[in-house]
Amino acid sequence: MSMKDIFRHNQGAEYSMGDPTIKLVEQFVSNKTIVGNILTKGDLETRIAARSPITLMMGQTFDDGQPVDMMKYALFMMTMSDILRQGNIEVTPTWLIADHFITDINQDREVEDARRQGSNRVAYLDKLNQVYGGDIGFIFSSDLSNSDKYQENLARLMSEAETNKEFRAKVLEAVPEDRRSNLNAYKYPFEELATIQTVNTDIKIGPPYEQYYDIPARVIAPVVGFNKFIGIHLTKGFPFGNPTDIPESTQHEIEANGVLPYKLGSKGLGAFRIDAMSDKPETVGWLIRSTTDMRAIVDLIVTAEHAKRRLSGNIVNSPSLDTLYGYSLVDFTNQIDVNNDSGIADKLRELSFQLYMDNIYSPLHKG
Repeated sequence: MSMKDIFRHNQGAEYSMGDPTIKLVEQFVSNKTIVGNILTKGDLETRIAARSPITLMMGQTFDDGQPVDMMKYALFMMTMSDILRQGNIEVTPTWLIADHFITDINQDREVEDARRQGSNRVAYLDKLNQVYGGDIGFIFSSDLSNSDKYQENLARLMSEAETNKEFRAKVLEAVPEDRRSNLNAYKYPFEELATIQTVNTDIKIGPPYEQYYDIPARVIAPVVGFNKFIGIHLTKGFPFGNPTDIPESTQHEIEANGVLPYKLGSKGLGAFRIDAMSDKPETVGWLIRSTTDMRAIVDLIVTAEHAKRRLSGNIVNSPSLDTLYGYSLVDFTNQIDVNNDSGIADKLRELSFQLYMDNIYSPLHKG
């Protein structure tokens, strides 16, 4: 930890000593099986201490699948919102359905198809709201990008980039290497930051790879008078089953950042992901029991346990999700090899399947 991080952490600790809401947030985000990284904890605590309204935002591209991985993010936003509201903070949780990012910018899909898939995703997330007691709102990026406020924010960024070389260089750091051959991809970080500002984002939730956007964005934002949002990156997800034909480059990417939580078919791994709405129990059971990467199993156990707690109303004051049913699950996320003890591995697989059936499959398909 750098001296700057130590200072920020201690600065936040100053508040948390007498603020019960900060203590509850600290307890919640300290679950290592849920939260991988925060930019930065001190900023988060300072924002909470101010008691100003807070907007939580997550942006997502999508496909036809309804991945179970999405539940970790939805449940996290629901519980974070509940904790903050318990502290008399006005909270607006928002999910950005990034349809224009995948049609106009990345040019990955036709507009009509993207809109259909986006509507299906909203229906899935709305179902999660209904079942698990959330109130996450939804915005299509194609609608947001047509607003005057968005266009003003984008114009401000583009103008700064034209005259400020350092600013422009920092923005371009956010373009993924595999996209740099596509000139449209250079619009992405500008449009993302304009989106974040237009939604008035205070806390941005996302998967680990979002750090490549969020770290430069936090530097860029104050230069043009934008909010210096807090980035919270949840833990990596991994494929179920035993995929053996994954290219080495893809394996490296998954190891570094996990699978995309919101695109079931990402990297051609749709056959090794669980679709919470379409997959039958026998399909899920087979996937789980053939899984060789126990990190996927741990992720499912934690997500299903979190779902269980929301179903029972045990939302805020819950014991750690890092230690469940007699297991230190953090050990398995650090890749401790349990395959040498097939008994433990089998017990965890069966536990994950039962928790999934009881707290995810059955509630979502009830009635």
